[in-house]
Amino acid sequence: MMKIIRLVALSLALGILLTACSENSGGGTTAAVADKADNSSSGAADHGNIQKPSSPLRYSLGTGSSGGNFYLIGGGATTILNNKLPDYFVITAEETGGSTANLTMIQNGEAEIGIAMTSTLDSSITGEPLDKVRGMVPLYPSYMTMYSLKSANINTLTDLNGRIIGLGSKGAAMDSVLRQAFDEMGIKPSSIYNDGFGATASAVGDGQLDAAVMFSYPPFSSITELEATQDLGFIGLTEEEQKQLTDMFPFYSPDVLPAGSYKGITEDLPVVTEWNMLVGSTDVSQEYGYLLTKTLFESNPELVEIHKSLTHAVPEYCKYFNIPLHAGTVQYLKEIGSDIPAELIPEEYVE
Repeated sequence: MMKIIRLVALSLALGILLTACSENSGGGTTAAVADKADNSSSGAADHGNIQKPSSPLRYSLGTGSSGGNFYLIGGGATTILNNKLPDYFVITAEETGGSTANLTMIQNGEAEIGIAMTSTLDSSITGEPLDKVRGMVPLYPSYMTMYSLKSANINTLTDLNGRIIGLGSKGAAMDSVLRQAFDEMGIKPSSIYNDGFGATASAVGDGQLDAAVMFSYPPFSSITELEATQDLGFIGLTEEEQKQLTDMFPFYSPDVLPAGSYKGITEDLPVVTEWNMLVGSTDVSQEYGYLLTKTLFESNPELVEIHKSLTHAVPEYCKYFNIPLHAGTVQYLKEIGSDIPAELIPEEYVE
């Protein structure tokens, strides 16, 4: 009897040790094995009748530059997928130049998955064909954030006339879109400054720029760091300006930057948002796209632990995609009873 008790105790201790290794691992082999064991015993990972490949498929997921949200979120999503689907995939998160680079990699067959903003998914903006790119999982909205030193006395969009304005990196989708938008709305800056968002914030702080515009999920570190030493003002949009922007660019939606996002925002500020999306290649089969999509949607609590913005990574926000969905995503949405606009269903989808 004592031998049986000791054996049970030893088994329990081993189970606790494996669980601890899984929780403390950054996605290594031990974590994958422990997670696989947990899923097989609990039935939490339901792969249906999807046949396993003879060896795990090697996929690349395009993210962004180190330290940015795309890099963080892409790496976290990769870890979740590798841990939960070890028999199906070995996915590598690739550091890239961001949205445009990721779409080019997918289009050229150099990556199977990537993260992109909805503005870069609009081929009328980028001029690039995107026939191999499909929507998989909505990630989070980015809020139009226009800021300046309070001493600059810039309170409305029209106050940007005759000022030096920062629009992020040269040639990025936001730069191209806002140059066109300002022109059509009659906003005439004296000049436009192009650099990364961190350098742009520093230039605002040094007085080299009158104001800057960016799209981000608050709080953005460069702005909060600037607010630690400077009083900032934030510029909102009128209802008419929101409508002008959303009519010109349907990937924008009217929204508010919530009060408290930054010290200088004491009440909800009307702006527009665009979305950041996980997209995939048509080279990924419908069944494997279904498996990837299902796993991420059903792992939302773990995604939120990676970044709080991923509370938005749920099926209901698929409506914000401005390209057709991946056939596997359509299969999953139909399975859970979601309504799917006809224009989001790709021609390759099979019932």
